[in-house]
Amino acid sequence: MEKKESLPLQMECTMLFQANPYMIESISGLERRLGRQEEDLKPVLNILVKQGILQQIGEGTASLYRYKEPVIITDMDIPDKLESP
Repeated sequence: MEKKESLPLQMECTMLFQANPYMIESISGLERRLGRQEEDLKPVLNILVKQGILQQIGEGTASLYRYKEPVIITDMDIPDKLESP
């Protein structure tokens, strides 16, 4: 699967995990849920893990995947005086 063709599958996987943030799923489970083949899913899941969107638990055929909540920063430092250029 070429990069351009994998983008819709990346979005599909991301949306599935975002809609079900507590779901932990194997590749075979994702095959059933998404109706996709393992050879198409593996590279896409690897990309999402590298991007920090998914977390991989375990290795090889026993790998499980879960959504990784983004870090939200709630504190901001605002100086009393703005610096001029």
